[in-house]
Amino acid sequence: MPHLSFEYSPDLDTRIDMQAFAALLRDAMVETGLFPLGGIRVRGLRCAVVEIADGAEAYGFIDMVLRIGEGRSPQQRAMAAEQVYAAAETFLRARLGALPFMLSLEIREIVTEFSIRRYSTVHAAVSARAGA
Repeated sequence: MPHLSFEYSPDLDTRIDMQAFAALLRDAMVETGLFPLGGIRVRGLRCAVVEIADGAEAYGFIDMVLRIGEGRSPQQRAMAAEQVYAAAETFLRARLGALPFMLSLEIREIVTEFSIRRYSTVHAAVSARAGA
């Protein structure tokens, strides 16, 4: 499991291909070498209501949260954060130019004891596709 969710300001719908952004984030997570392909999830959530700074409509944001399972060292978590953030930053800088914008990423480690995941057939489906 790594699940990356990002919330974004509605103005970005006309500036960014959000499906391409999600695919880029997935690829960046794969490239870390830390996460099983079948566990990766990326979700983008457009915020319908936003107020930023002084209320000007020109401000944009993407706030990313990467939830991961236990077992990775602080160095591994820092490396994953840097790789995912750098990929997002490079993608966005090329498309947003001088637009007033904020990008953030937080990694949260999930405590196994309090996480229930009994029903999932995605890992098996990914393995089957890889073997085909």
